[in-house]
Amino acid sequence: MLRITLPLPKDVTPAPTTSRVAIIGGGFTGASLARLLAVNGQYGPDDIVVFESRAGLGGGLAYGTRNPSLRLNVAAHRMRAVPGDPQAFVHWLSASGRLDLDPDAVGDGGIYARRADFAAFMAEQIQPFLDRGSVRHVRERAERICRRHGRWQIEGDRGASVQSDIVVIATGHPPPTPPDLLSDSLGGDARLISDPLPSGALQAIGPDDKVLVVGAGLTALDAVGVLRAKGHCAEVTLLSRTGQLPQPQASGDFAPHGDFLIGVPNTALSLLERVRFALEEVTEAGLPWQSVFDALRHQGQAIWQALPLVEQRRVLRHLRRRFEAHRFRMSPQIAELVERERAAGRLRSRAGRIVAVRPGHADIVVDIATKPHGIVVRHAARWIIAATGPDHRNVIGSQSCLADMEGSGLLRNDPHGLGIACDEDSRAVARDGYPVEDLFIAGPLARGAFGELTGVPEIAAQAERIVQQVLAMRFATTRTITIRSL
Repeated sequence: MLRITLPLPKDVTPAPTTSRVAIIGGGFTGASLARLLAVNGQYGPDDIVVFESRAGLGGGLAYGTRNPSLRLNVAAHRMRAVPGDPQAFVHWLSASGRLDLDPDAVGDGGIYARRADFAAFMAEQIQPFLDRGSVRHVRERAERICRRHGRWQIEGDRGASVQSDIVVIATGHPPPTPPDLLSDSLGGDARLISDPLPSGALQAIGPDDKVLVVGAGLTALDAVGVLRAKGHCAEVTLLSRTGQLPQPQASGDFAPHGDFLIGVPNTALSLLERVRFALEEVTEAGLPWQSVFDALRHQGQAIWQALPLVEQRRVLRHLRRRFEAHRFRMSPQIAELVERERAAGRLRSRAGRIVAVRPGHADIVVDIATKPHGIVVRHAARWIIAATGPDHRNVIGSQSCLADMEGSGLLRNDPHGLGIACDEDSRAVARDGYPVEDLFIAGPLARGAFGELTGVPEIAAQAERIVQQVLAMRFATTRTITIRSL
C-alpha cells in the first residue's frame, strides 16, 4: 500500500474537505452518531444520511420491540445515552408520563423500564433533526457499498442510491444462527424457532406446549418472559453448556469497586487473580460482588487493549462464559419470574449438549449428553427455541453490503470472531492490514478492538469519539491519497 499526504494551500480559506456522511444502521448506535453530527451544526441538508429499513430510528433490534414484557436489564439511571446529560433518560421517563403508566418498572436498585420506552426516548432525541432535514432517513437496507470516483456509493434494496465521503457501519449485532445439528435435523420445520426476538416469533406456541430453549443467557430469559406474559404455562427447559443462568442485579445503590488500571493485568491469569482479590475485598466489606463487575465494565476497554492477542484469546476461551453470566445480569422483574417458575417446577436448566435430534409427529425428541459425566438423556418438546445469541463469526456474510466490501478487500473479520476488524480509532482495517481512513466501525461490531462495547454508555462514548474524528476530517489541512494493492 502506498500513502501520500499532501498539504493544502495555506492561502486558501479552509473549506470542508468532506461533506456527506452515510451511516449504515439506524438503531441506538446509528441514531446516536447521526444526532451528534447534527448537533454540531456543521452539516447541511442531506449531508447526514442513515440507511435503516425500520420505520423509526433509535430502537433497532435491541430496543425496537412493542412487547411490554421486555424490559431493560440495566437500571434507567445507568442508561447514559446522551453525552453531557447522563440522566436524560430518567428525566424523560418522568416528564413523558411513561413511568406513571408502568408502575412495575420500579425494582430493587432503580427503574427497569420497558425497552420500547427507551426506543421512544431515542426517537424523540433524533426527531427534531429529521424534521429540519439535518438528518435524512433512507428507509431501505443497504444492499451494496463500493468505491466510485473517489467516493462511496451506497445502494439500497429498494432503489435508493447515495454518494458519500465517509461511511460508518453501525448495523449492530448480526442475526443468530441455530446450532448445525438443529438446522440439519429440523430445516424447514416450523417448530424450530431460530430467532425469538422478532415480534410475534413465539405466537404459535400453545399454552400447554413443552418448550426446549437452547441457550441460557438473557435472550433465553426474554423468551421465557414473553411466553409467560402471553399465558404459556407448560414446562420450559433451558439447555446450555454450563447450565448457568445470568446473575441478578444487586439491590440498592453502590459504586464500582476495584482499580484494574494500576499495573494493568497483561495475562488472563493475572486478570483473574486481580478479580478474585477484588471479590474478596467486597465480601469482607459487605458490598455486593456486582460492584466488582461494574468496575470491570467501566475499565474493560483499557484492560482488553492492554492484553496481547494471545492473552485476549485465553480470556475468551477460559473466562468469557463465567464473566458474561455475571456481567450481563437480569432485571429484578425477570429474576422474580425465574425464581417463581423454578419453585413451581415449570422452569428447569440443564448443562449439556445435543447429540441427536429426531422430529416426530407430535414432539421433537432430542438426546442430550449431560454434564459432568456425559450421560445421555432423552428429552421431548413440542417446540425448540434457539437462543444462542448473535452469530458474530458470520457478521460479514450475513449482510450483502459487508460481503461486497470484504470481497473488495476493504473489510475483514477481527481475529477473535467478535465482529469486524478495526483499529483503536474505530477505522476499518482492510485486507492489507492498514486502516481505511474514511470507513468507521461503530457499536458492538467493533468489540474485537475494544472488548467492552455492548452497553449504552460505552457505545455512546465511542460514537462521540468517531464524530470528533469525522469533524476533524471535514476541515483537514492535509489530503491523504491511498493506493492499495488488494
